[in-house]
Parts: sequence; structure tokens; C-alpha cells
Amino acid sequence: MRRKVLAWTLFLGSLLLLSLAATPYSRAADAALISLRLTLLIVLSILVVRERWRNRHELPGRVAAANSDVGDRFLQRCRRWYHGE
Repeated sequence: MRRKVLAWTLFLGSLLLLSLAATPYSRAADAALISLRLTLLIVLSILVVRERWRNRHELPGRVAAANSDVGDRFLQRCRRWYHGE
């Protein structure tokens, strides 16, 4: 897992350096970074809207029902993974 994170960090770092107009590829790097950012924004927006749509009838502040399986909700799984729970 650490190798993948390191590889992605190096890749995005090189794109960042290319986008600083130090090379003739700066426009391509800018376009790649802008596309990556917009793609992530769209994906996360869709996931948030989908999660809110599922929970639209629940009262705010109410704890999830005991019979509901919170493990099959994508954002909650990501949150638990991120915090190491």
C-alpha cells in the first residue's frame, strides 16, 4: 500500500513540476491536473448526493438503526478506513 501511495505522490509531484511552466509540457500538465481535480470533484459530489439521498428521511442527529448495516455504505467505509477504525 505504501508503494502505491509513494508512486502516486511521485507522479503527481512530477505533474506539478511540469505545470510550473519550466518545460514545454506545461500546458499538457495543467490540463491533466485540472482534469484530475474536476474528476475527483465530480465523483465525490455524486457519492455525497447519493448518500444524502439514501438518508433523506432520517432525522438529523439520530443514530442509525440497530438493524441497518453501516458497513455497506461507501462513504462510511471510507471514513472508517481513513481514521483507521
